[in-house]
Amino acid sequence: MKKYFIKSVFVLISIFFLNSAYAASVSCSFLSETTISKSGEWLKDEADFMKLYDMWEGFSAEQYSYITNIIKNSDAKTICELGTFVGSTAKRVWDEIKDTDKELYLVDNYAFLPKDKRQKFFNAVKSTIDPNTKNIKCILESSHVYDWTKHNFVLFGHHDADHMLPDLNTLIYSDVDYVLLGDGTPRCFQRTKATYEFISQMSGHGLRPLYYLQGLIVLGRKDVKCDLPTTNDYLFGNKIKFMPKPKGRYLKALDELKRIY
Repeated sequence: MKKYFIKSVFVLISIFFLNSAYAASVSCSFLSETTISKSGEWLKDEADFMKLYDMWEGFSAEQYSYITNIIKNSDAKTICELGTFVGSTAKRVWDEIKDTDKELYLVDNYAFLPKDKRQKFFNAVKSTIDPNTKNIKCILESSHVYDWTKHNFVLFGHHDADHMLPDLNTLIYSDVDYVLLGDGTPRCFQRTKATYEFISQMSGHGLRPLYYLQGLIVLGRKDVKCDLPTTNDYLFGNKIKFMPKPKGRYLKALDELKRIY
């Protein structure tokens, strides 16, 4: 399934850029070896795209398993992701809830693309997730404009703190039932700082921390079940459950030595 999804995204991005009339060439700052020509061709092989996809994969497989299980078990009818990008998180969520009556709303304005390409690209992203369902809604707007507070479960997928902070302020005065906050691959001090300040200083009109998922925190107004292993603890005086720490390189090396010897 993941291999199919990766190839689908590879195809849609290649098709999308095929007709782009932008600059003669665009060098990707996050992968200097990869260059896109004005004809839209990838000048390196598919291995380069695999590297890009790994960068776009927002969270670990372990984090995704907990996120999607919690969302599925919640009583939320509508789930809204702010900052969909290529749809890697949306795909994981949809695969878990597609057999339920839940709806998935994807919000992104794709401001980095030419205006006439944005909706086309969004439609292509949706098609790689599920081309036939009517329960995935694509909202081509900024999260600072779209009223996402009407949804039950909101995923903060902002790519930086500047985009996140205005929505965090909106969250304080909202009636959202559940929200996923934090920095799942901790690299942004401002985003991490804002998340913990929100938890420690603001009740969010009843929102409280429920689960800690390796840098991500699920907050809710009521408890929601997780079928995966968790441990109980406290965070800023609130009861919270956290997922087991995944094995690092040291423990994996120990396991390999045991296997060999």
